[in-house]
Amino acid sequence: MGNKATCGPPARRIEKQLIKLAGEALRANCRNPERIGCPGPSAVEAVVGRRLEYPYFDDIVDHIAACAPCFEEYNRQRRRQRLRYTGLVLLSCLGLLALALLSRHGPAERPYPRESAAKRAPAPALTATLDYRNWTTDRSEQSRPPTTEPPHLTRERFDLTIMLPIGTEDGSFTVQFRTSTNESVAEATGTATWDGKAEALKIRADLRNVSAGSYTVAIQSRNSSMRLYPLVLE
Repeated sequence: MGNKATCGPPARRIEKQLIKLAGEALRANCRNPERIGCPGPSAVEAVVGRRLEYPYFDDIVDHIAACAPCFEEYNRQRRRQRLRYTGLVLLSCLGLLALALLSRHGPAERPYPRESAAKRAPAPALTATLDYRNWTTDRSEQSRPPTTEPPHLTRERFDLTIMLPIGTEDGSFTVQFRTSTNESVAEATGTATWDGKAEALKIRADLRNVSAGSYTVAIQSRNSSMRLYPLVLE
C-alpha cells in the first residue's frame, strides 16, 4: 500500500506563523533603537511592492530582515497595501454591479464612432534589439571592430532588449540616452539576465520626443562602472 499524503496547515497560515516568529525574534535581538543605517519609508515601500529595479534592493531586504523597527515598518506597509487592494476589489465589484443595473434599467447607450475610441487608445510599444555583444565599454575609436556600424533605431516607444558583452553580471541597470554634449534625453531602468546566448537587458524606452542624430547609450548598475555604447536615432 502506498503512503497516504497528509494535509498540513494552509500556506497562508504558515506564512503568517513564520512572519510572527521572525518578528518576535527581531524584537528580542535586533532592536536597533538608534535606527543605524535604516532606509527611508520609500525604500521599504519598494520592497513591499517588489520593485526589483529599486537601487540597492537586495541590501534593503537584508537590512529589514535584521532590524526590528524596519521589519515593523515593512509589516505596517504590507497591511496597508492589503487594505488598499481589498478596497479596490470592493469598489470594482460595486462598479460592475452598478453597470449591470444601468444596462438593465437605465437608458440605452449612445453610440460612439469606433474611430474616436481608436484615436484615444495609445499606440502599442514596438519590439527591438540593440546588439552590443561585440563592443567594449568605451566610446573611443579603438573600442569597436572597424567594420561594425552603430545600431540604428527609429524614434518610437520600444520594448527594448539590449544584448550586453559577455562578462556582464545579472542585475538591475539604469539606461540613459545621451547627446554629444552628455545631456540625458531619455532614461529607463531594467533587469539583465542570461537568456542562454547572451546577457539580455530588457527596458521600455520612449524615444518619440527625441531628435534624430547620434547618441550614446550609458548603462550602469549599482555594482559596476558606466558602460557607453553608440546609437543612431532616425
